[in-house]
Amino acid sequence: MESLKLYFAPGACSRVPLNALEELRVPFEAHPLALLRGEQKRPEYLALNPSGKVPALQVGDRVITENPAILFYLATQHPEGRLLPNLEDPVGRAQALGDLAWCGSALHPLVRQIYLPQLFTAGETHAVRDYAIQAFKPIASRIAARLDAQPWWYGDHWSIMDVYLCWLMGIAQLGGMPEAGAPAIADHIKRVRARASFGRALAQEEAAVERCKIPLPPGVKL
Repeated sequence: MESLKLYFAPGACSRVPLNALEELRVPFEAHPLALLRGEQKRPEYLALNPSGKVPALQVGDRVITENPAILFYLATQHPEGRLLPNLEDPVGRAQALGDLAWCGSALHPLVRQIYLPQLFTAGETHAVRDYAIQAFKPIASRIAARLDAQPWWYGDHWSIMDVYLCWLMGIAQLGGMPEAGAPAIADHIKRVRARASFGRALAQEEAAVERCKIPLPPGVKL
């Protein structure tokens, strides 16, 4: 088996693959980066991930970037871990990949605009943030309705999609979007955070913050 090394930042979206690795209980090396110190832009990291973002998963001497790709790789390499459902069915596998891509390409940018609108404009930020909130409201309502009808995104069984949604909704709440804290979503977040693998991932983040003196983004609490 090729060695695994995850580059992550405490409190960032890299928590999701960190949780995936802890759920699978496969050996890996955790390498924390301090985003507020610009460590993701240092030459040695850019040589691995030219986009200068987290996460990045080094598999042997190759590197996988972007959450959907990393999560899908881990899920398909370790189907016994049940990170995603229906992996034995080609359509089910594609649907799961579609859900991850939706989180990464649609929800994630909107949530970042809500929380950090200054990254998306050189001018006034209110219009950027207001647009993202209005675009996200019906999505948050749809997610809340689904989670009100079942405990997990895919019904009775936890998946890594639940962790991704938990992180996204938490950041949206930090940006001041009350719909992201609807009762069904709040209950879902509690269930995700109560899972043992989430606790292990959180302990990794807390240890990194303490050991490396990593500052957290504004408002972020582990």
